[in-house]
Amino acid sequence: MDRFAQILYDLGQELEIELFPDANRICQLNYKDNLHIQIHYDEPKEQIMIGTFLCDVPPGKYREKLLAATLASNHEYPRRGIFAYSERNNQLTFFTYAPTKGIRSDELSKQLNQFIETALLWKEAVENGKPLPTTPKTGGEGSIFDLKP
Repeated sequence: MDRFAQILYDLGQELEIELFPDANRICQLNYKDNLHIQIHYDEPKEQIMIGTFLCDVPPGKYREKLLAATLASNHEYPRRGIFAYSERNNQLTFFTYAPTKGIRSDELSKQLNQFIETALLWKEAVENGKPLPTTPKTGGEGSIFDLKP
């Protein structure tokens, strides 16, 4: 069993489902028919990419607010994932990376659950025209140098 197959097997044991890579070395998950998640192993970088297409990006002013909010979210720390826009299919995408070196299945499961939680939060907000999620700030106001963006 190769490294990726072993990671998926261990993750599957943690989630109590059977996971395995397909011929393209991708594992596809269907989360409650609401998210279609792909897990891909980047062997040279020894990391796993978890990604999904969230939803169509609506036209108009909401689109501008959405793209600005996702850019701001990409800059926040700690980051739960990275948002991107797919021009080819007009979709908002969301992905994250997990290093494979020394990762335990419970850690990967926790990261996958956080990924799904964040993805669903943004997906629901966009599809229903609700206010966009923001990540709460941690550690007080400003930086140690009292600089503001």
